[in-house]
Amino acid sequence: MRSAHRLTDHGRFGLPAMAGAAALGLCLTLLIPAGRASGAEAPAPAGAAAGRAAGAAGAAGAVAGLQEVSSFTVHFPAAPYRTANIGRAVELINGSVVRPGRTWSFNGTVGERTRENGFVDGIMINDGRYVKAPGGGVSSVATAMYNAAFFAGVDLVEHGAHSFYIERYPAGREATVAWGTLDLRWRNDSGHPLTIRAESTDTSVTITLLGTKKYDEVRATEGPRTDVTPPGARRASGPDCEAQTPLEGFDVAVDRVFVRQGLEVGRQTFRTHYTPRDEVVCTVEPTQSPSPASPSPTAVPASPAPSPSAG
Repeated sequence: MRSAHRLTDHGRFGLPAMAGAAALGLCLTLLIPAGRASGAEAPAPAGAAAGRAAGAAGAAGAVAGLQEVSSFTVHFPAAPYRTANIGRAVELINGSVVRPGRTWSFNGTVGERTRENGFVDGIMINDGRYVKAPGGGVSSVATAMYNAAFFAGVDLVEHGAHSFYIERYPAGREATVAWGTLDLRWRNDSGHPLTIRAESTDTSVTITLLGTKKYDEVRATEGPRTDVTPPGARRASGPDCEAQTPLEGFDVAVDRVFVRQGLEVGRQTFRTHYTPRDEVVCTVEPTQSPSPASPSPTAVPASPAPSPSAG
């Protein structure tokens, strides 16, 4: 096991843990299914323009007459930052065309999540806690894209799960991204172009892949949750503190089953480890009382501010 949080998979190897990603609390993985050589595909261009240009060139004509290969929708609670950030990512992704043998990259298509690129502050995970940073919420787009690629049966090149489980996502079938440290990438090995249709509302995002099916069906089978670990509790203070509800950690395995003419023709097993989501209670920092007008008989020291718990 060579990844930051022991996220392993049948026939895949972990990316080396990187300091920036470890601080973000990410599970890093490089997906290399058995029988494929590592490094066979170069990463997609780092700039967003390359991914958008490929889609703009032929998106209008490419969609006509194509069948739906796969589609996946993620639902989430409405929040202005989600509407803005998810909508911006959808705008950058929609209409992209991935040619046969090419690798699609989330970071290469969407670009860095900055204010200059149209993203606003939102909630994301940093060091096992919710914090505010530009681009918060785009993991819903990454999860929808990951599942669309999963059920299309294409080659999953790179993805990373959240460090702790988020209930609105399917366990073991979700993805997050971090600029410069973690990407979501898949390779179009279907033999035909795939066109990406992305759309969102205030409470959902849907990614659909259009093209020619490689398999009649791709199924997902989730195993039992094992190595269940209870969460701890922390106290934090300050204007940036975000309260957090507790949730147990666990391991889970998900099988991807490939079907043609009613027969299973292949299977992959993905194993994911989730750390516990500690409870975070935001406390109010005590303020120093002004000096009394007349001296008091006995000085009473102020109570110290609570420190974060070790859990």
